[in-house]
Amino acid sequence: MEHTIVQAGGIYQSMRRGYADIVRLGMSMLRIGTIGFGGGNALIPVIEKEVVESGKLVTKRAYDEDVVAACITPGALPVEIAAGIGQRLGGYAGMLMASSMMALPGAFFTVLILAVLTGEQGAALLGIRYVSIGLGAFIISLLMAYVLKTLAAMQQAGTRVFRTMCLAMAAVFLLSSEANLYALLGFSAKPIFNLSVLAILGLSFFLIVYLGSGISRAKAVAAGLLTAAFLLSGSHLPALAAPVIHDASILIMAGLGLRGLVKSFRMGGESVDGMKLLKDMLREAFVWLAFALALCLPALAMVQGSSAYIGEGFLSSLLSFGGGDAYLTIADGLFVQGGTVAGADFYGQLVPVANALPGSILCKILTGIGYLAGFRMGGMGAGLTLSLAGFAVSVAASGLIFGIIARLLRTFHDVPVFRQISLWVRPIISGLLLNVALSMLRTNLETGAGLLLPEGIVLGMSVALAALCLYLLCARHKAMTMPMLAAAAAGLGLILI
Repeated sequence: MEHTIVQAGGIYQSMRRGYADIVRLGMSMLRIGTIGFGGGNALIPVIEKEVVESGKLVTKRAYDEDVVAACITPGALPVEIAAGIGQRLGGYAGMLMASSMMALPGAFFTVLILAVLTGEQGAALLGIRYVSIGLGAFIISLLMAYVLKTLAAMQQAGTRVFRTMCLAMAAVFLLSSEANLYALLGFSAKPIFNLSVLAILGLSFFLIVYLGSGISRAKAVAAGLLTAAFLLSGSHLPALAAPVIHDASILIMAGLGLRGLVKSFRMGGESVDGMKLLKDMLREAFVWLAFALALCLPALAMVQGSSAYIGEGFLSSLLSFGGGDAYLTIADGLFVQGGTVAGADFYGQLVPVANALPGSILCKILTGIGYLAGFRMGGMGAGLTLSLAGFAVSVAASGLIFGIIARLLRTFHDVPVFRQISLWVRPIISGLLLNVALSMLRTNLETGAGLLLPEGIVLGMSVALAALCLYLLCARHKAMTMPMLAAAAAGLGLILI
């Protein structure tokens, strides 16, 4: 009897620790969602600092695995990473808690501004735009801090590998940043390559998979020729552009990558219960769909035609490759051109609000479209219920597709190619984040131009603020809140100019 009581007490304490971890994770995600300006890739270093370095909730390797899965799947990247961490810590409950808390602040404030500040949005949006300049500088400092940490970690791999990783980082940055570099330098030339994030990741993962299972001179030459053919034939150079060759190079790389993947699986020698893996995937998919349905029921009951919006919202999330800016194009095609929301409301109210607030662009835009469409059809009550449905769909669609890819990566974690991906993912992501930093600087300059501020003042202030925040974060080891508030206050101080 005594043994049973002790055992029950141990189970109870274990459950308490488990629930405490879930609650702590939920609060961490809520905090990140509240201060996570920039969205998408910009939040990768923010989440890592919170859950790996400060909170010690997951290991760096586990976090990198979730980042890889999130980067190669469509949907809201911060929400996907949060879902992965939550699933590791608390199963389905942790998964739903973490992903919802990550998306909630941005979605909530988007609807709040659209609902409460009607008629006053001009003044309100003006203040938000001033603050966004300071917050843009703060985001740049976070991205640069992540890159510096990556460089320090890369040095441990040895001089030769370190140099190769630096070249990979520089290549990713240059291939992804042409448009931003030309704009900042004042060039009117059209980008030569103008690769999307998806194309860069696809090329990177091909090289990792193809060469990661064993490199030789012949394979290196083949990889180099295919890469050159892919880049040049898909470029905007009239003498070299060749769509047929471009498509053929993609097919060949896909075939060789699949062959390398199969070879890597054989080298790993893992035995997997396929039926159990399928059941786990279906069970997780059911959880996501049940979560979405539960939050969509009020809209389905109250708002006529809401099912069409919910279906299109789910589809738009699954098509959202390439980050927040890419989702704006998808949302325009489905909801603006489809008549769900007026173009003046979409571009005149929703997009400026979403860009100035923290959190995932996808979640904010889809939630905001729900409110605007519902408000037009049935007033504020309908707007709130349809915005809740948009929020649920954006989170559930992102989590569902991410869960499939993440489960495959976790199941086959001992396969050599996945070890190579874990090794190379940080320099690849860092190259992309350097481009995001340029994009934030460009956004600051464009915002300043819209506010009739001198370009030199906005540029100098952005660089100085980013340097100050970077110093506070890296040299003084300050928490993110202090430099963020200082940057926001400095942005608001531009009103005096």
